Amino acid sequence: MNPSDPWAVDVSDVSLTIRGKTILSGVDLKVAAGTFHGIIGPNGAGKSTLFDVILGFRAPSSGSVRVLGKPTRPRDVELYRKVGVQPQRTAFFPKLNALEHLTALAHIYGMGASRITALMEALDLTRHAATRTEKLSGGERQRLAIASALVHQPRVLFLDEPTAGLDPTARHNLVEMLRSGEFRDMTTIYTTHYLEEASRLCDVVSILDRGRVLVTKSPNELVYETGSETSILLPAAVHQADLVARLDAITTVDVDSAGLRVRTREVGRAFEALAAAGIDMTNSQVTSGSLEDAFMAYTGRSFE
Repeated sequence: MNPSDPWAVDVSDVSLTIRGKTILSGVDLKVAAGTFHGIIGPNGAGKSTLFDVILGFRAPSSGSVRVLGKPTRPRDVELYRKVGVQPQRTAFFPKLNALEHLTALAHIYGMGASRITALMEALDLTRHAATRTEKLSGGERQRLAIASALVHQPRVLFLDEPTAGLDPTARHNLVEMLRSGEFRDMTTIYTTHYLEEASRLCDVVSILDRGRVLVTKSPNELVYETGSETSILLPAAVHQADLVARLDAITTVDVDSAGLRVRTREVGRAFEALAAAGIDMTNSQVTSGSLEDAFMAYTGRSFE
């Protein structure tokens, strides 16, 4: 990688057509070195296919892809030694336990036992070292897949839907692990359809919808620039709904089973107006705008 090139991954005007169907269309994607970059979109948006093209597993119909400054086709063995991949579908060496599987990978890459020990501790796999891979739970298999992608200390890590199919507890634990230091020392590209995860994990996100990258910004920028509104729940103010509706800082007012729910783009002004009007704000709750709001703003439809 050229030291003057800030992009760990550079996708330029990539399109892909399969059997007459357009899967990717004019995709531009630049991933800055050292960032945690999320690609968000609903199932079927083209996220996994985009990964396949970036990694050189599938040739694009047009456009170019460079990783660490080098084209990914034809395949470059030396480049692949600098890249780690956790695919959606995990695959391990058969009839081996977790430790044996990682040891086999370490031997392939010329890594020592200390690397395996460090990874197993970082990914909470030490207590499962003697467990056969087919006996691991879903969350344990995902952590082992990520450990497998990290064995050779790659400079760029690709995580394809790492929390898909996990129960809420396993998802939470894996997300907390992904926020750890091991992943902040490299470039990580991560696909997901869980938007709250992307908000917590990513420095930058790209919205991919129907094979197109619509926008690339930080989660906070996306929420702010699309004018996503903040919701304020006022459980004790249902009887004051008409008064609240007349306040300038409030854009909408609704009553539901939880109380009076208002939306605003200016939270500070809204609270000042509510207080000045004598609105009962006992047990009020604030919910900020979300990536789902931003997705709706850019696509014109809800996230599915």
